[in-house]
Amino acid sequence: MVSALTRLFLAASVVSSVVAHASPAPANWKRDNLEARHALEKRCGDVLAARRRKRSESALARRSSGVLRRTTSSNDSTCLVTPEVTQGPYHILGEIVRQNITEGQGGIPLEVSVDFMDISTCDPVQVWVDAWHANATGFYAGYIAETGSALAGGSGAGSPSGDASASLTSGATSISDAPTQTVATTSTSYGAYDGADSPSATQLLNEAVDDNSTFLRGVWQTDDDGHLTMYSVFPGWYSGRAQHFHIKAYPEGYIAANGTFIAGGSAVHTGQFFFDQDTLDAVAANPVYAANAISWSDSVSNDDDMWYPYQSATGYDATMDITWVGDEITDGLVGSITVPLNMTYESPEVSTQYASFDVEEYEAEGLLPEASLSA
Repeated sequence: MVSALTRLFLAASVVSSVVAHASPAPANWKRDNLEARHALEKRCGDVLAARRRKRSESALARRSSGVLRRTTSSNDSTCLVTPEVTQGPYHILGEIVRQNITEGQGGIPLEVSVDFMDISTCDPVQVWVDAWHANATGFYAGYIAETGSALAGGSGAGSPSGDASASLTSGATSISDAPTQTVATTSTSYGAYDGADSPSATQLLNEAVDDNSTFLRGVWQTDDDGHLTMYSVFPGWYSGRAQHFHIKAYPEGYIAANGTFIAGGSAVHTGQFFFDQDTLDAVAANPVYAANAISWSDSVSNDDDMWYPYQSATGYDATMDITWVGDEITDGLVGSITVPLNMTYESPEVSTQYASFDVEEYEAEGLLPEASLSA
């Protein structure tokens, strides 16, 4: 059977601008976008600064000592519409509504802390956020057979559970993609929507689900103040991509009886979060991640990732601020970022795949926290 990745490679041979592995970012894309950042740095600055302070106070409260050992610098000095980027080939609709998407996966605990706001008003917006990402060794739920070690030619010790050995860090606690469209790889600067999926990409991206696993996938709603908190593990790397965390934001939706999410219309944003190099190096040293079939020395950096420049277009900083919860990285990390949204935009959906799992089994195991099957 020809794998999905092979089919993507075959398609890429016909459309040379669609490549399965990362291509270097244009050398001057950061310089070009710096002008836009400076020109807009005062927009919504007070609002974002207040949100940053609130996040910082919340993080401080987690430590009894009141001291956070390590943090990265904040990127919340500007208010720019968050650029669109491909959803990749592993998006699945109808995921479980839950705040903690770990589902027993090994890795470094990650609390995802995101503020969503309307770019036109700077006001917070309440949205449903569909989140998904690869596990510590590069596997995606629903696509275990074709991700992880399969992307590295089948070698290595990585596993769908993300575990390297029984003695390593287990699942996270509540520490309270292949390319998709024909793009011009020679461009030196990008607009906010240049990385969006094209309807013509459906054939490449609408990959049939291979299995009924659901780890590191889920949907949760922001609070009235536009703030999202979700719990997961830090994403691992896989062939051709820097480590990233996928989201889609929907203004409308509801919870089905089986506890899954039903969108009430189009998403207004599809994007990916990235991470700074110091954090990535520290994560890679953890044995759970070191078991990846692809060695850390062969991984892709942000600057060499095909989609990072698109997500960082127009001066937006797609890199999450990272806070260490304790003295050791295994104590957990908090990743924070602000996502200003164009609430009138209709973000393309190129997947028709739906989550498939045994509802009775999941309910018995407590994996459907929002289900109302007994009602």
